[in-house]
Amino acid sequence: MNNQERKRLLKAGKPVIQLHFLGAAGHVTGSMNLIEYWQGEKVTRFLLDAGLNMENKRLDFGNRFPRGITAKDIDFIVLSHAHIDHSGYLPKLVNDGFRGRVYCTAASADLTKILLPDSGYLQEEAVKRANRQEARRQAKAAADKAPTKKAAGKQDTGSEEVVSRKPLYTEKQAQNSLKYLSPLSYFETHELAPGVKVRFTEAGHILGSAVTTVEIGTGSHKKTLCFTGNIGRRDAPLLRKLEAVHGADYLITEATYGNKLHHKRDRLAELARIVNEGYERAKETERGKGKGVILIPAFAVGRAQAVLNDLRILIDTGRIPNMKVFLDGRMSIAATQVHRQYEEDMDAATRAVFDAGKDPFRTPKFEQCKVWQESEALMTPQSEPIIIVGSSGMANGGRIVGHLQHRLTGRNNTVAFIGYQGTGTLGHSLVRFADNPPASIQKCEAPCPKTVRVQGKQLTVRAKVEFMSDYSAHADYSDILWWLKQMKRRPVKTFIVHGDEDALAGLQERIRSTLNWTVEVPKPRESVYLT
Repeated sequence: MNNQERKRLLKAGKPVIQLHFLGAAGHVTGSMNLIEYWQGEKVTRFLLDAGLNMENKRLDFGNRFPRGITAKDIDFIVLSHAHIDHSGYLPKLVNDGFRGRVYCTAASADLTKILLPDSGYLQEEAVKRANRQEARRQAKAAADKAPTKKAAGKQDTGSEEVVSRKPLYTEKQAQNSLKYLSPLSYFETHELAPGVKVRFTEAGHILGSAVTTVEIGTGSHKKTLCFTGNIGRRDAPLLRKLEAVHGADYLITEATYGNKLHHKRDRLAELARIVNEGYERAKETERGKGKGVILIPAFAVGRAQAVLNDLRILIDTGRIPNMKVFLDGRMSIAATQVHRQYEEDMDAATRAVFDAGKDPFRTPKFEQCKVWQESEALMTPQSEPIIIVGSSGMANGGRIVGHLQHRLTGRNNTVAFIGYQGTGTLGHSLVRFADNPPASIQKCEAPCPKTVRVQGKQLTVRAKVEFMSDYSAHADYSDILWWLKQMKRRPVKTFIVHGDEDALAGLQERIRSTLNWTVEVPKPRESVYLT
């Protein structure tokens, strides 16, 4: 449909709906979709997600909207969940003039209040580091060009001005954007604008995550669009399971693991093995550092709570020793407290723990490190083996990095990674030393040197490194196909986003061959009319 056809339809009194893929099209991050709904002279514009691009951060500094549209033109935003690659562009939109409401579930709103200010803080810190590096580079360049004493009087002694970089937004600006959050309940239909209604159903990805079904238009002109955001696994721990959606005219689905199947095994048994073997190593005393430690780098939202719950189960059932467990990091502690407030969003097993008056995230010997001094105390010689759970999950920041720097060289220590490790992160470098690294990461075998650089220091890795993929919060292609089969009527068209090239192509082929649906993989900034 071209502009002339659109005008003709509007003149005839028919509504027009246009969908723009502005993020996570052909990529894994930066989720953002714009919907324009014309009714005569009136147009309603809203976003499904407003995420940061983690793969190419430069994209967020440019104009992500179609020509002629700015943040001021957006009436409202609907967030599928709180992860930064789905919510982290919000402060930039507010800086650029967005003043509408931001709709999400109550749990997503509470988690976003934790994650967005942290995103702003991290961006400020990254810019400070970049500016320091640039200042050193320019100082060195100026020194290299410095004239000799003989020629000094004849040379221009002026120096170049240091180029200062700016963050996309600051912690304060992120905090300011939170006032636009408007929580909505699951399983109810909410009218957000004339002719636009939204319904949230459980996505099972992280706490508060929702599959969003949008009704646009009225009567015979009504169209339904279902947007998965990120959907979880059928066998995921802790949360309510992914809810079926029985039909939609159009579907946008994620494909993070569109060409992969998760390893099927007993998650608790594997965690018990890692802890029990780690405990035996940790009983040995290392000179000057005491007993060993089991370090578990975990994302602050979702992964930390899942592993704490599993550790509690294993200790309560006597499958691992009753060790002290420390949760280290303000974000992890805050996110865990939010999880405690949403008992109704948990699965039946976790709700039963709450009903019994117990805390599913607290082991018998549980402590929280709220301030950095408490974290540093764990780097002193320990008199008994302990477990430390802390962020970040990829060890590219957070207090866990300090623990790794202190413990990687000790043979009595264990590091257990429990999730995806992005290229270029410390976690990615370390899982090469595991007996079973992810399939996408080549195992480091002799003569490969077991060394990594941590905070500028080259360290020899003597600690045992373990890797578990069992805590992945994304559905694999089997889970996605199972969910799609619950639809009682096939969509007119299905769009696949949020995946790399292989994942997108793999899921497209499987949906076509299994369900015989019409499936497209949109290109970045592509738009389609929903007719």
